[in-house]
Amino acid sequence: MAPDEYRQVIAKLGISQEGLAEWLKIGKRTSQGYALGEYPVPGPTAIVLRLLVAGKISVKDIEAA
Repeated sequence: MAPDEYRQVIAKLGISQEGLAEWLKIGKRTSQGYALGEYPVPGPTAIVLRLLVAGKISVKDIEAA
């Protein structure tokens, strides 16, 4: 997942970068690193984020698992 796509996910989900970091259970600096391209977004994380944006899964689905 490219940094611009990560930022688009944040915008589409209507969540802050810090809020997404909390939900992903990562540090806000790590989330910032993803958004700036300093760190690669792990593959499984990218898949979950893409599924969320596509409406195929919801945060509740993941939290219930």
